[in-house]
Amino acid sequence: MTEPMPEISSPVSLTHEGTELESRIELIEGKNVVVSAPFNETVEIPEIGAIIALGWVAGPRGRYVVDARLVSTSRVEGVPTRCWTLTVESAPVLHQRRRFVRAGGGEPVRVRAKERDVMISGSASDVSEGGVRFKIKDARPDSDEWVRLGDGEAVSAVVQLGDDMLDADGSVLRTIEDPIAKTVDMIVMLELSERQAEMVRRYVMHQQILARRAAADADY
Repeated sequence: MTEPMPEISSPVSLTHEGTELESRIELIEGKNVVVSAPFNETVEIPEIGAIIALGWVAGPRGRYVVDARLVSTSRVEGVPTRCWTLTVESAPVLHQRRRFVRAGGGEPVRVRAKERDVMISGSASDVSEGGVRFKIKDARPDSDEWVRLGDGEAVSAVVQLGDDMLDADGSVLRTIEDPIAKTVDMIVMLELSERQAEMVRRYVMHQQILARRAAADADY
């Protein structure tokens, strides 16, 4: 296929009749895409022939989605796990990221590079469904004592949201070095499942309520 397609082992979402399932790419042969059986084993398997929306991250621009038909749930030679075989029936459509409501501040953040042994930690400036901006711990502009991650570099991120832990893949949007404040911020775009997005929405809403209450108390 000449259209952009996800890489082998990359995470994807499978959406059918309003239910989003998490999976990953195991094999691509022409228009046939083999994905691991969705991680949520309690979900009823769609009927053979059902149309499923197959989605994957498109970096900071958003996500690609194609219509795919489920043709088999049998094992495939060379694939070590239970899997589904889909036939792609449409060209990828880019769903642009919308503007997300941001809130929070101070949440612990850990970001690890996907393809090299580099881990960066810090505290969030704000969190949203689209990503997280955080201040890198002990990093100083123009210093060689910390390892930089490149714009667009694939990462995994862990953010503590109250009692919940958000663990998601994403990519570095950019790093911002402030020579006056002598701080370094990083913005990481996140690719969330619907369940993770709902967790972030609840957290952001709760933080907004707390902020409004604090402002009202200050004015009293």
